[in-house]
Amino acid sequence: MNLLNKIKDVWKNNDIDFEKNLDRWLNALNCGAQHFRLAKKQFHRWGSLKAYVSVSKSKSSAKSLFSIRFHGQEVANLIVENKEVYLDINKLRVSRNIKWFEDFPLEAGHYLWRGAQAKKFRTYFNDLAHKYGGKPDVRSVEHRVESKFITEMTKGSKKFGIKNLKILPVVIADKFPMQVPLPISANTGKPQPRTGYIDILARHRLKSNKTNLSVWELKKPGSYQPAASQAYIYAATLLHIIRHSKRGPEWYRLFGFKSKIPKSLEIEAVVAIDRSQEKKYEKERANIEKTSPLKIGNDRIKLCVAYYTEGPDTITLEKDPFIE
Repeated sequence: MNLLNKIKDVWKNNDIDFEKNLDRWLNALNCGAQHFRLAKKQFHRWGSLKAYVSVSKSKSSAKSLFSIRFHGQEVANLIVENKEVYLDINKLRVSRNIKWFEDFPLEAGHYLWRGAQAKKFRTYFNDLAHKYGGKPDVRSVEHRVESKFITEMTKGSKKFGIKNLKILPVVIADKFPMQVPLPISANTGKPQPRTGYIDILARHRLKSNKTNLSVWELKKPGSYQPAASQAYIYAATLLHIIRHSKRGPEWYRLFGFKSKIPKSLEIEAVVAIDRSQEKKYEKERANIEKTSPLKIGNDRIKLCVAYYTEGPDTITLEKDPFIE
């Protein structure tokens, strides 16, 4: 059975639960919209710190939580409550920060984002980033690489060392990146009925001015796993949500589109790896193209590869991944 039919079977067998999850996630994001806008006004990136929207934490109309990450590793939460922004660090997070980073300066607490303790927090991680030359020792190298990919995507006319690559990450409130949750996981290379996350969902503008959704599956240097299958599964699942779930049009708008869902969509399934993994990718890509459809009704999944090199503060690509 090809990957697309497996996805359809998993969805059919879990349809009610999947729709409940999609409802819950979308409601959480809509509920947190006003907090996202407030946080946007008061939170500014500081060095290697970034705030990510957390679907699982944005549940209350009274407050919303963001994940604060250092090179992709969560180091604290940002809380928006009663029109104020706070840095929140619990005991578990303090102990993990001490484990991974030297001389972490704060105790567990709830600090005003504009206050002295939060400033100490930001300065500490800014200094730490400079100390390790943009490649600090973090628990997940993939998350560090992902953070740099997002930074590159938000640059101007030259991204990844390539001119005129028009791609931006999908963000909330025009600022905060989000790992889009899906009811199907692809971690094993096969669709499983549990929550999965797209590493990066981006909007890629073509020369024709058409904009494609671009699903990026990232692997750390020297690693591959079934990356092409994972990218295909997430792209096909995303397409199914947009086309067939009850609130598909709302998800489509959340991804930054103001128009109705067009009659035909192209979703790019991008595998980001280093050049040492080329043979594994080409072998898996050939198998997918042989066994699983890339054209689904009027829609299409486009398999792409992005060969990257990680620098201290940058990610460069060998070439534009969308030009064959």
